Amino acid sequence: MGGKTGTYVIFLCLMTQVICQETNAAVALSASSDEIIKETGICRKCKCEDTKIDCNEQGLTTFFSSSDWASLAPLKPTHVDLSDNSFVNVTAMAELPVQMLNLSRCNIEFIAYSSFRDLQQMVVLDLSHNKLTYEKLSPHAFEGRYAAEEYEPLRAMRTLNLAYNDLHSLNQDLFEHMPELTELDLSGNPLGTVDHVTLIAISSLPMLKVLRMRSCNMKEIPDRLLHTPRYLERLDISDNQLTAIPQELDETKNLVYLNLNQNPIEELDVNSEEFPGFPRLKKLMELHMCNMPKLTRVGISSLAGLENLERLHMSYNEKLSYIDPKALARPDDIGEMFVYPQLTHLYLQSNNLSSIDSRLLARWDNLQDIAVSDNPWLCDCTNQWMVSNLVTYIEVIHPNATAEMSCQEPIEMRGYNMKHLHEVHRDMRCLDKYGHRPEKDGAILLGTLIGVLLAVPIMLALVLMWRQGYFAWIGLRGPSPMSRAFYKRAPADDNYI
Repeated sequence: MGGKTGTYVIFLCLMTQVICQETNAAVALSASSDEIIKETGICRKCKCEDTKIDCNEQGLTTFFSSSDWASLAPLKPTHVDLSDNSFVNVTAMAELPVQMLNLSRCNIEFIAYSSFRDLQQMVVLDLSHNKLTYEKLSPHAFEGRYAAEEYEPLRAMRTLNLAYNDLHSLNQDLFEHMPELTELDLSGNPLGTVDHVTLIAISSLPMLKVLRMRSCNMKEIPDRLLHTPRYLERLDISDNQLTAIPQELDETKNLVYLNLNQNPIEELDVNSEEFPGFPRLKKLMELHMCNMPKLTRVGISSLAGLENLERLHMSYNEKLSYIDPKALARPDDIGEMFVYPQLTHLYLQSNNLSSIDSRLLARWDNLQDIAVSDNPWLCDCTNQWMVSNLVTYIEVIHPNATAEMSCQEPIEMRGYNMKHLHEVHRDMRCLDKYGHRPEKDGAILLGTLIGVLLAVPIMLALVLMWRQGYFAWIGLRGPSPMSRAFYKRAPADDNYI
C-alpha cells in the first residue's frame, strides 16, 4: 500500500513539473511574440507600451491599413493616440479592444464607411481640429456591424468630439449609429443659425448628458433643440452671439451646469422682454457668466429661478457695476418672505462693482470659497458691513486676500485696503445724497473766510490809491483829475450873461 502511494506522489510531481514547463514555455513564447510585434508594423513607427499605442506627432501621412491594425491584436490595445499627424482619409480598422481613439489635429477630410465597425468596445472618439464638412461627414462613417439577422450599432460609444472642424450643418441621421451617446462636443464649428437638420440630429440623442457648443457663432437657441435630451446635465454655449438669456433653457429639466461666458448680454431684468432673467432651472448648481463685455447690471430676481444654485462665477465683466440685493431671492409660496439658494462658492472679482449688498446672500458664513478682489470699492458707510463682517469670512478662507480689496472712492480713502480698515476698526463715513464730502466743508469754509478777510483790506487800499491818482500812468485816473478836466473857469467880463 505504501509503495502505491509513493508511486502516485511521484507521478503528481512529474505532471506538475511538465505543466509548469509548458506554462513557462507558453509565457516565454507569448512574451517573445509581443516583443516581435513591438519591433514591426505600427509599433516600429509608434510607441507601444502596455495597452497603449502612442503615434502622436510621428509625421504619419497615410492611415494604417486594416492588416496593420490586425497585427496588434495580441497586444490588446485599449488606448490609441494618432493625434497631430497629416493623413486626409481614415479607413477601416481591425477588430481590437480599443476604448479610446484620438484622431485630433490630423487634417482629416474624409472617413470611409464603417471605419470603426469592429471597435465594438470604443467609448471615446476624438475627431476635433480636423477639416470635416457636412458634405464629407456621413452617418455611414459610424456604422457598426451588420448582418442579415441583426444590426449592431456602436453601442459602447459615449463621447464624440467633433469640435473645431468646418461643420456648417449636421446630417440629420449623423448619430443614428450611436444611440447611447452621452457627450457631444461641437465647439468651434461655424454653425451660426442652427438649421432644421442640425436640430433633428442633436435632438435625436435622448441619452445626451453633456453638450458643448462653444464658439459656434450662434445668436439664439432654437426651439426644441434641448427638448429631447431630457437627461442633459451640462451645457456650454459660451463665446457665442447671444444677447439675452435663452428662455429655451426651460426645457432642460436636469441641467446642473451652465456656461454662458463671453456672450454680449447687456443686462438681466426679470421684467424685461428684451433682457429677461433666467427661467426656472430647479437643478442648476453651477453658473458661469464671465468675460461678458457688455454686461452692466443684474436686476432684481433675475437669478431667482436658480433655486439650488451653489456656485456662481460672475467675474471679469468690465462693465458690471450693479447687482441687485435681491438678484437671487425668490418669494416663497405664501409671498411673505424671500427664499435664497444656499451658495457655497461666489466669484465676483475683476468687475466694476463699487459695493456688494449684505442682502445678496442669506448666509455669507456658508461660503466655502469667495473671490471679490479687483473691484473699485466705495469705502463709505454703505460698505461698512464688508469691513466689519465680510473681511472676517474671507480671511478664514483665504488669509490676507482682503489686502487686495482696495478703496477707489472717496478720494481721501483711495489706496486703503479693507484688511487694514478692519484691523484698525475703522468706521467709514456716509456720503450725503448728492455725493458731497462733508469732512471737507470745514476746510472750504475756512479757506473762504481767509480769502474774504484778505480781500477786503486789499480792495480798500486799491480804491484809495485809485482816488489819489496812483494809477494814472496806466490810464486809470482818480476822481480829482477827472473833476479838473471837466471844470471850466467863468470869464472875467462882468457883462457876461
